[in-house]
Amino acid sequence: MKHSSILMAVLAFLILSCGQQEKFDPKIIIAGKVANADSKELNIYLQQEIAATTIADDGSFQVSFDAEESENYYVRMGREGFNLFLSPGDSIFVEVDKESFNDSFKLVGDHAAENTYLFDKNQYYQESGIGNMMELMGMEKDAYFAKKDEFFATLKSKFESVKSQEKLDPDFIKLEEAYFEYQPLLFDTQYPMYHAYVNKISQDSIDFPKEEVKAKIASMDLGRADLLKSGPYKGLIDRRLSDEISEIMKQDTTLRGSSDGYEKARFMAMDKLIENPEVKDQFLFDFIKSNLEYRGPVHVKSSLEKFMTENQSPKLEAKLEEIKQKWEPIMPGQDVPDFNFVNIEGDPVKLSDLRGNLVYVDIWATWCGPCIAEHPHWDKMKEEYKDKPISFLTVSIDDSKEPWEKMVKAKNMDGLQWFTENAWKSEIAQHFMVNAIPRFLLLDKEGKVIDPSADRPSGKIRETVDKYL
Repeated sequence: MKHSSILMAVLAFLILSCGQQEKFDPKIIIAGKVANADSKELNIYLQQEIAATTIADDGSFQVSFDAEESENYYVRMGREGFNLFLSPGDSIFVEVDKESFNDSFKLVGDHAAENTYLFDKNQYYQESGIGNMMELMGMEKDAYFAKKDEFFATLKSKFESVKSQEKLDPDFIKLEEAYFEYQPLLFDTQYPMYHAYVNKISQDSIDFPKEEVKAKIASMDLGRADLLKSGPYKGLIDRRLSDEISEIMKQDTTLRGSSDGYEKARFMAMDKLIENPEVKDQFLFDFIKSNLEYRGPVHVKSSLEKFMTENQSPKLEAKLEEIKQKWEPIMPGQDVPDFNFVNIEGDPVKLSDLRGNLVYVDIWATWCGPCIAEHPHWDKMKEEYKDKPISFLTVSIDDSKEPWEKMVKAKNMDGLQWFTENAWKSEIAQHFMVNAIPRFLLLDKEGKVIDPSADRPSGKIRETVDKYL
């Protein structure tokens, strides 16, 4: 990599970004130069992908996207990735050699000090071994506490050193201080379960100060709206909610047998524990958003209506409405494009080949454990309905055909075994907004949508199938 050309690129980039910031453009710009790139694609994530660009032959790239507030983004370059804390109007330049990623990584621009610290923090997280959860949680209590305490003490010292030398963003400082306060406690809440799993013993037999940990969580202030971007803080509130939900469902046995019992118990727990409306709205939003993106408006109707009626956060309401609108093209009654696939014999096939039957579709991959867990239920249901006008179609979104062909043949998986190119970016995955698998679809005899996120074969899908047969 020629340093003179990099310097010129950085200077040009900074001149461009300064000009934009004088007008204050809410866009964030990430640009840079990558040597020895193993991938031509660069992706930006904020929970899900929000932007992408192509790395040019000379290693240069630039991507921009709109932002409303400071966020912690994840940038992925092939097999490598890193976090960037950025605010609206920020511009940052990244220089890295993929063959010596950690040693060559450099940043210039807005929040460069914060993001250099984040990179070093992640590197230490991996090198210290604290990032290996199974190894950490498998340790005996005293060894676990010693390793955990050493990690946080060393990292806190590094942070204080950076803070004393650089003028860091106040919001960044607040989030890092929340990390040091709440992440150790979050580890403690996870220890009994993971330790029992790793060592194959009962949680009840573990010597650990569980009541002390529980008391610390109970004493937390659950109304810190200023910490809603802190993962550890939100994780501990989720833990508190989970404990309360379990207690509610123990006391009210009718909730356990109800399809929406957990949802009702969660709302009750939030009403009881969280008084700050901004915090409550955020946790309701997170719960609904996750289900809305995976199951669609039909399956979250009651909780969505509750939020729209009670919330005091117009921005969150608008985000849910935006997600809801994306589902319109695949709602019940909509036509489905005639996607192209290849079957296990290698022949080209289309959805229209199955017209005249209901079509129950399983979108899966060989690496997906929950997908594999549904296969016995799928086979059982397929046998139950073998004389009915319904086709059971499995569609693999594996990255390549080889693992799919190997598993289908090794397990003698019969029936309609189809494969689609481009995995997550395949036509069917993109059209049905598949962001998690297994994902099931139910189509009518004319190829129209009955349910764009149908129940699993281990669930209550038979009620819907029988209704349409």
